[in-house]
Amino acid sequence: MSQGSPAATGSGSGTAEPAHGQHGDSSPNAAAAASATPSAVAADASSSFSPPPLPPAAPLQRPQEERGGEQAGGSSSAAAGVDRNGKNLPSAPAVPSSESSSSSSGGSSPEDADAAASGSRPFDSTAVFQQLLREQTAIKEAGGPLAEGTSKKKKPEEAQVKSSHAIAELCHNLIKFFLGEEWHYSEHVNYQTHPITEVRKYYRVPDLATGQGVDHLDAYSEFRRVTGDGECFYRSFIFSYLEQVLDRQDTHEEHRLLDAVKRVSVQHADLGWTSKFPRSYRAFKKLIKKLKRWKRHGMWKWNSITSTSSYRKEKLLEFFRSYDTTQDILTFLRLVVAIWICSHREEYEQRVPDLSEHYSLKDWCFEHVTPSREYTDHVMMTALAEALEVPLRVEQLNGGPAHDIYTGPGPGVPLVSVTLLYMGIHYDVLYPRAAPAESSSQQNSQ
Repeated sequence: MSQGSPAATGSGSGTAEPAHGQHGDSSPNAAAAASATPSAVAADASSSFSPPPLPPAAPLQRPQEERGGEQAGGSSSAAAGVDRNGKNLPSAPAVPSSESSSSSSGGSSPEDADAAASGSRPFDSTAVFQQLLREQTAIKEAGGPLAEGTSKKKKPEEAQVKSSHAIAELCHNLIKFFLGEEWHYSEHVNYQTHPITEVRKYYRVPDLATGQGVDHLDAYSEFRRVTGDGECFYRSFIFSYLEQVLDRQDTHEEHRLLDAVKRVSVQHADLGWTSKFPRSYRAFKKLIKKLKRWKRHGMWKWNSITSTSSYRKEKLLEFFRSYDTTQDILTFLRLVVAIWICSHREEYEQRVPDLSEHYSLKDWCFEHVTPSREYTDHVMMTALAEALEVPLRVEQLNGGPAHDIYTGPGPGVPLVSVTLLYMGIHYDVLYPRAAPAESSSQQNSQ
């Protein structure tokens, strides 16, 4: 289809200019030659004078004689591809075949648009616009560069992270398969808790006769399994914390937590880092807003089979089913640890070995803290608990005293605390036995 308007492509009288900008003769003889038959035009092309060399660009407007020859058919189609010197002209852009068939059914054809552009009849802007629209639609259907979704490609690093997550999850599930245990792809946090009496069977702890029993866990009633993919500490920590926050009727803890992470955001700005903290910070605040919404909606579930408490936990478990929803949260927690450590250099430089003039605390954090699935040690656990002001206790499966990583900013402040079970390479969630008064109140609420 020709491009441009009649004013740009033709003369004032409506006669199209020759191809490649050639200037024809304005004498009556030239006008007679223009009205000749297509075969005469082809014959005259071999005997005319030689024009200047052709420019490299393709023509924007074909001569009117060539268009007339195409409509008439016959031998003129061969002459349409030859210029006045007998040289081949660049072919015009092809129109999708689906458009040519639809044009014969009464619609606007490409030849009609060419005729309108050359000035032989009034210019029909609606027909030209419809033709352009049909061509764009044909390109989209053919999967061309305008097809939807061609420009939406995942970043290589994001695709690589998701791929590594899938591989780790597959390995974890294969281990559980060979051990004869149930396994699921969709449960990064197990939906069911297990009685503490099953911990010996699940983790294959030796019998009490060996002196390595689990009597030290009698203060706990249940444990919840978490996927072991290198993020088990951060996932167990934040899930245990948020689960207890959902059990509270007020929102004081949510506001306290947001104030704590806001201070970490200021520290990040002071460090001048270029990191993923702004994005992950927004994702974390969005999660806290969801918690408040789940609390409000859960209050209207009194007349359903699902209780208020189980409805909230169901929504939380659903959120922790996929990396798509939790990856930014895990990234945020790792960055909080790095920011807190580098903002308290004097305290943490004494805890991190092998630091030197050429290997700073920041270098250590970027190597061992912020990358996904890096092992978490006592230093990182302390930094996270201090930054968020969440008391943290870690019980060891093989016995020994519990480690109180962080006990809180001060006495007399009712805070949510987290207790995790550590078995050498993995962390799961522990549930302390509730006091009799607290246990009865929880049963009444449900």
